[in-house]
Amino acid sequence: MLLATVGLLTPAGRGGRRARYAVWLAFLLGIVVSLAANIAAAPSLAWKPVLVAGWPPVALLLSVELLAHRPEVQVKAELGGEEYSEGDVDRDRVHCDPLLERARRVDARHRQLHQRPVSAESLRKELRIGADRSRQLVPLVRASRNGSLRG
Repeated sequence: MLLATVGLLTPAGRGGRRARYAVWLAFLLGIVVSLAANIAAAPSLAWKPVLVAGWPPVALLLSVELLAHRPEVQVKAELGGEEYSEGDVDRDRVHCDPLLERARRVDARHRQLHQRPVSAESLRKELRIGADRSRQLVPLVRASRNGSLRG
């Protein structure tokens, strides 16, 4: 259930629809089994002990449901009309991320030298960061250059 919970709380774009259904199925199966085990372990089958014993899995289900379906603020980054959700572009993080500032400087230098925007691979090498992080930074650098994420 723990892994299914983590899977549910990751951004929806990863893994595809089929993987998302599998994660939900694993989570719900875990809830049902936990609920059945808790009720079976109740001291008696009166409604109060069953309610107390069954509450923890129900509470987990409700809290994960709330977290998994939290409203996302859409932020438009002007890159071919693509939209990035709050999980992809966090305005507060964008404006105070020192790595983003370094990436902007690398992009400016790269544009001066090569007359084209910096690639994720060039950013990865220059900033000595992972490939995933460099792929996240590229649209942010390009969007901030277009002025859509600045102050």
